[in-house]
Amino acid sequence: MKSFLNDRILKTVLVIFLIVTLLKIAYSYFEAKEREYEFAKKEAQVLNSYAMESRFYYQKLFLNGSLELNEKTLPALPAFSSPIISENFSKNNPLNISVKTVSDRARNAKNQADKDELKAIEFFKNNRSESTYFSDENGKLYQYATVLKVEDACLKCHGAKEAAPLHIQNLYENAYDYKVDEIRGIISIQIPTENLNKYFYENFFRSALFDSALFLLLFLSVLYLIRQSKKISIALEEKVAEKTKELKDSFLYDRLTHLPNRLKLIEDIEQNSSAKSFHLALINIDAFKDINDLYGYDVGDEILVQVSKRVRDYCKEFNLVYKLPNDEFAIFTTMEISDEEFFTTIKKMLNAISETKFDVSDQSMFITFSCGIASNQASLLIKTNTALQIAKKHSRNIVIYNDSLDAKEQIIKNMDALLILKNAIKYDQITPYFQPIYNSRTKKIEKYESLARIVTKGGDVIAPFIFLDIAIKSKLYPEITKAIITKSFEFFRDKDLEFSINLSIIDIQSKEIMRFIFNKLQGFNEPQKVVFEILETDRIENYEEIKSFIKDVKKFGCKVAIDDFGSGYSNFSHILELNVDYLKIDASLVKFVTTDENSRVVVKTIINFASNLGLKTIAEFVEDKDSLVLLEKMGVDFIQGYYIGKPSSSLNRDFESTAQ
Repeated sequence: MKSFLNDRILKTVLVIFLIVTLLKIAYSYFEAKEREYEFAKKEAQVLNSYAMESRFYYQKLFLNGSLELNEKTLPALPAFSSPIISENFSKNNPLNISVKTVSDRARNAKNQADKDELKAIEFFKNNRSESTYFSDENGKLYQYATVLKVEDACLKCHGAKEAAPLHIQNLYENAYDYKVDEIRGIISIQIPTENLNKYFYENFFRSALFDSALFLLLFLSVLYLIRQSKKISIALEEKVAEKTKELKDSFLYDRLTHLPNRLKLIEDIEQNSSAKSFHLALINIDAFKDINDLYGYDVGDEILVQVSKRVRDYCKEFNLVYKLPNDEFAIFTTMEISDEEFFTTIKKMLNAISETKFDVSDQSMFITFSCGIASNQASLLIKTNTALQIAKKHSRNIVIYNDSLDAKEQIIKNMDALLILKNAIKYDQITPYFQPIYNSRTKKIEKYESLARIVTKGGDVIAPFIFLDIAIKSKLYPEITKAIITKSFEFFRDKDLEFSINLSIIDIQSKEIMRFIFNKLQGFNEPQKVVFEILETDRIENYEEIKSFIKDVKKFGCKVAIDDFGSGYSNFSHILELNVDYLKIDASLVKFVTTDENSRVVVKTIINFASNLGLKTIAEFVEDKDSLVLLEKMGVDFIQGYYIGKPSSSLNRDFESTAQ
């Protein structure tokens, strides 16, 4: 198949080169023909001007008496001199051009017009307003002519016979009674094509030969490259296959421990969803951040490697141990064992590992764990994680998930959050906090993101994860959006800074919120400072609504960002349809950009993708200098995160002085 395609490509290229060559030669031919035509016409015009001036000059000498008309001066008249001058001129010029005065009723036979000149005379008779004529009808010569009409001066010799000079009366019988404006002849200039062709077509043939040689050389070069490409293609296919395998492994296996990762765990759970029995344990190292902060990341990485080996050695019979992001591990099995037996095995393993000292870089330490377990449950990973979070929150070693475990706590949380939210709306406690966004090019903080907070009467600041979910469920979410827009617009009204506001799909689908936004924009003095961040983690069902919203706010000069870009279901193709200005890279990728190769690959891909589309990128969740330096090298445009500055009720610009 590839050989067939290569043959077709070669034949196509050959035909294209042949057509191009022929077209170029044809173009050169017609160009040479046109240049010859224009040259002949211009040359004839120059010679005609000279001939006319000579004619007028001698005519003036005779008329003013400077030359007396007699037998000796008679040969100076055009009727006598034209044939002699033309014959000598034609012999002596390299192009054999003839210049003469001719007529269709010449008194001197040598001045009788030939057939080409007769056509010119006929042209002037039929076109009285024309004064010049040029034709290449005769393939052997170019015919140029200027009409000669009877003027008042001509009547001195050719008017009434009795008024003509005596010498003219003696010489001519019938050269009288001319009428003014009567056509008596032409100045004829004939340029033979033979010598012109030699000059112009010599260049054409030289150019055609050069073009043919050049195109032949190009064709041979392309032929060589195509044949070489076959070898290169085979080598590339082998390399691509190798890299594809490496990439697939990098997506499914942890680089540090070489254990399967979270994606592989999800895949395995889905593939075994119909198993008779399945159990999952999620294990988290307690206070692992303190280990990293106290001993450094190298020690932390070595701890993860040692823990992975011990867990794997202890769970050989399960054969399904996973390394999840950060300091989490998972054990998954479809063995037909009871819930209690799985719990007992995990508990013994954690006790054994916790009682074993870890020796790393001259440091000895004991490690404890928190663990969540779920067995034979739908949404197994989510429910196991619920058990793990409860274990961590309440400092318990192991928590086993059951149906009432998270429901009770969630109900309490929702009731508390709803009360807090209603009070915040009632007492106007929803407040924007502003997190600085750092320009990696200018090294300055040039914009801020407005983030929703509830500030109670007692001064407590409540983060959005406490109240956002219940706000959506209780249909109070629009009140949060309105409060943040109103207060952010007022705060930045007199500040020369760009600021962004988060909008969800719920906001965009709400006619009430859309009317509110457009009314606010109409009353805002500098709407070009406003950036609307659309949450990409929201499931977008109708992209037409998004495109319509973007089109409407862009009329005000606002900008648009896609937030959390790179999250699980990111659709790159839809970004091409949306007229956005910024892509905010998802925090889950930025958070591990210095430690996880997969995250680096995805982040770099997003940066390149945005750059090619002329979009700016913003990296969120930057919490340390290493991440900042790496992201700047990767080409990200803006940086946001606690390392730059935490959200605050005032504008935090402390990082600028540090960066300088």
